[in-house]
Amino acid sequence: MSAFTTFSQDALEEFLLNFDVGNLISWTPIRAGIENSNYFVITRKHDQERNFVLTIMEILTFEEIPFFNSLLMHLSHYGLPVPAPQQTLENMTSTTFCEKPTVLVPKLAGKHPVQISANHCIEIGQMLGEIHCALATTNLYRANPFDVDWMFRTIENLEHELQEEDRLLLKKIADEYADISELSLPRGITHGDLFRDNALFEGEKLTGVIDFYRACNDFLIQDIAITINEWCRTEQNDISAELSESFIQGYESKRPLENEERESLPNFQLAACARFTLTRLLSGVEGNRLKDPNEYMRLAARLS
Repeated sequence: MSAFTTFSQDALEEFLLNFDVGNLISWTPIRAGIENSNYFVITRKHDQERNFVLTIMEILTFEEIPFFNSLLMHLSHYGLPVPAPQQTLENMTSTTFCEKPTVLVPKLAGKHPVQISANHCIEIGQMLGEIHCALATTNLYRANPFDVDWMFRTIENLEHELQEEDRLLLKKIADEYADISELSLPRGITHGDLFRDNALFEGEKLTGVIDFYRACNDFLIQDIAITINEWCRTEQNDISAELSESFIQGYESKRPLENEERESLPNFQLAACARFTLTRLLSGVEGNRLKDPNEYMRLAARLS
């Protein structure tokens, strides 16, 4: 469950007075995610129900939140289906609730897809391409918190939890990641976490992309690798050539890849496997992780 921070009805009603959203009807914790406290919030204004998502930041600081709010406002300005922050009566997007940074956004239509088709992959590829192109027009910047130094340091810190075979493979991937990080490949702001539970669909039509809180400046091909690993993985833990090609087709309809990006994609897929293995090992407590780190460790073994 991701609702780490709880509160009373009175406290929420007082918080909502900062916005022109009407009266509180109900709120429900969202039992997903591993970093923030999230709630569905329903209000009523002029006899119409309005649906929102309330996110209370558990890790990000007050100083970091303006980057994400500006990013979402920028993408919304370009007409992309993202949850732009609700502005307060004083035209602020950054707010405080329970003494923590908090954002209120509209709830987007759609559901998380379960069975992934080629059309899903085309849609998500097109959207990632549009996101990269739109964010190329902004000067926003956030350093990558999951860079090469982080990877080496985290492998060392988690050494006691890793099987020797896994430790050696992660170290090998980190060495290769250090090498490819020296390449002169296109960079920009990346989503960084475009998993199925961060996309919404109605049928095979994409209706929204959410949870940009791992966005940072990185290689664009790293974002592509992360997304392919998630969306194009089969039940046998292989990467489907059909789904991967569909994703690339969708992406390149918005931004063509450079040859060197194509050549380095397999290495960035391995780096993505290592990143999510390690971040999952850092979540929860030993023996009770919030998401299975072995999922991406197994994929790394298959791809290596």
